Amino acid sequence: MLLLLVVPSLALAQAAVEPTGAPAAGAAPAAPAAKAGAAAPARGAALPPDSWAGQLEMLSRWVEQRGAAGECAERCYALDRLRITGAVGEGPLQFELSGGVLADGPVAVPLFGPPEHVRIEAVLDDGRPASRREAAPISFEGSHYYLWTAARRFVLRGTLSLGGDLTLLVAGPLNSFEADVTGGSVAEGARLSGLSGAALHFSTEGGAAAQSAGPTVFQLSRAVRVGREIGFEYRLVMRSGTDLGVVRLPLAFGEKVLDVSGASGFRVEGGELVLPTSGRSAEMTISGTLPKVGVFSPDPRSAYEWWLFESDAEHRLTVNGARQVDAAESPIPRTQATSRLLLVQRGQSVEVKVEPLAGVEVLAAVVREHRRTLVLTERGDLVADDALSYENNGIDYLTYAPGGRPIYLATDGKAQRIMHQGAATEEVLVPLQTGSHTIQVQSLAQAAVRSIGGTMALPMPSYPLTASRVALTVGLPEGVLPVALLGGDRPVWFADAGDALAVAIGFAAAWLAVRPGPAAGRGRVRALRVLGGLVMAGLWFVAPATFVALLVGIATAAAAWLAGRLFRGASRAAAMAVLLVAGGLALLIGLFAISAGRYQSERRDSAYQTAAPAPASARRAKDDDQAKGGASLAPGGAVLEGVTPVALALPSYARNLHVSRELVTEERAFRPVLVYTTSSALVPLALLWLAGVVVLLAAHRAPLTEIYRRASARLARRPEDGAPAA
Repeated sequence: MLLLLVVPSLALAQAAVEPTGAPAAGAAPAAPAAKAGAAAPARGAALPPDSWAGQLEMLSRWVEQRGAAGECAERCYALDRLRITGAVGEGPLQFELSGGVLADGPVAVPLFGPPEHVRIEAVLDDGRPASRREAAPISFEGSHYYLWTAARRFVLRGTLSLGGDLTLLVAGPLNSFEADVTGGSVAEGARLSGLSGAALHFSTEGGAAAQSAGPTVFQLSRAVRVGREIGFEYRLVMRSGTDLGVVRLPLAFGEKVLDVSGASGFRVEGGELVLPTSGRSAEMTISGTLPKVGVFSPDPRSAYEWWLFESDAEHRLTVNGARQVDAAESPIPRTQATSRLLLVQRGQSVEVKVEPLAGVEVLAAVVREHRRTLVLTERGDLVADDALSYENNGIDYLTYAPGGRPIYLATDGKAQRIMHQGAATEEVLVPLQTGSHTIQVQSLAQAAVRSIGGTMALPMPSYPLTASRVALTVGLPEGVLPVALLGGDRPVWFADAGDALAVAIGFAAAWLAVRPGPAAGRGRVRALRVLGGLVMAGLWFVAPATFVALLVGIATAAAAWLAGRLFRGASRAAAMAVLLVAGGLALLIGLFAISAGRYQSERRDSAYQTAAPAPASARRAKDDDQAKGGASLAPGGAVLEGVTPVALALPSYARNLHVSRELVTEERAFRPVLVYTTSSALVPLALLWLAGVVVLLAAHRAPLTEIYRRASARLARRPEDGAPAA
């Protein structure tokens, strides 16, 4: 009766977990399952746990959780036991391997190797009836055979034939190994456990060739590492049925042995490494250096050897001559990402070539932007304020020559003590931090200003870093007038394209406005017009607002003259009113444009003039010194040795120039030169300009007198006698 209850429950559970319309293989027919499912309550409803429907729901959830837990990410197999029987050297050996698959699907299970010396014929027992058993799906890749199966539990039985040196590679991981063989033995032992990537050596009894060749097991693995010098590391494993005694390892490649671990003592005799051993097994590690790389071949006593080749980032290896395998199987740990593992058989050779790579110099630190404000005072003092933003990746200190006497240093807005490397040096040691930071440096220098003008080489700081961009602002006092600033990517002149346009417009307006009268000759008129253009050009540089007002007045007068010729009566009066309003608006717009340009220039200058305030820590330190009575001033400007400095506000200036240069280095230094004149040198030009104004007024004396007379007569006119009063 219990069996009859369990079977319908399992059928209902299977119907619950299978999606609608897709029954699993081997399930019951769809119609009975559908009827049973219809009789069961909905899964979303609350079911009593002690009812048959609640137990069915719990069983369905358990099946789903078990299916989700069956997923496998890596090493989706388990190998339990390997048993080998038969006679060594007299034919194939019989083996039996048991294990299982941990994933829901076929998995490649590694078996034995190497494929070129091992032959496998096997039948898989995966729980199917004996009549349906067939040859196991076995193939090889790399250094092992693989079994492709999805059986949760399988037993692989078959035969294997060993060729060559009777060595069997077991990939594993394998829990246990048993060898029940006759006519020989396994050198590592007949009962082993925990095998992974192991090599099992089968030997026959009484082999004279084996006795003369040395130990029964002679497994040598080598690693060659190429760097500034070529190093090697050998792993030697030896086992035998008798005592090993003294083993000699030929140093065929010029090895210089530095250390041997696992041996009580060693020595080098006649190009051979003498290794004294005790007992029937020995494992040792040999390390040292090689003079060069070239052609390598395994020891004659080794059936095969693992060769690991590595190189650092400054060398590139080219390896040819053997089959490369996965470097993860190396018995010697890897140290470089460029590792290459080769399986070299007896009689093969490997050719190795090394190509050194040349190093390239790179920038460890760079200045992103350098803004320098240099203000010249009336007395010839040069006050410099430098703001640098840099990116550092490994420099501790920067030797900074500020181009004058340093008076202030700050890093990220925090004042620093000014330190020199030597007593007489002018360079300041600026501590640099890793990452992106800012530096502010202030310095003082002197410059000689000539009375009539000349050239001045402006001091610039120097440092052994590449600057992406260096921008210089030069502030000048009232008495120094700039002509040009040279040395940047392009020269900066006292006049730009806007000034040239204004001068051209003024020259044209003066050419039209100068009309001395019909009595003057043609040559005199032309000369006066040229003089008028020069006067208007000078007026633009002396008084821009007056220039704009005069230009608007000339344009309005010309438009009024033209309106007087085209209109009469009320139309003329209306046109005159419109012209007056338009002239006033044009004057306002011109004056506003001049004021806006001056305001923008002042804002830009104030941005360069603003000095970083002294940090709170520096102010507190200063207050503490004063409280302790340590506020005594040093002679010559209150400068004390070893005291954290405070920032100096930049002096004001009347006019400025801006110049910049991209990609500045020590070899491509930025050396700006200022071409200037002085207000004293411009006094003769100012007198000539005034004389030109006087000449123009004198030439227009008659027209101006006539205009004055007409205006006076119009203002003095009275209403005629007898006319009705307004």
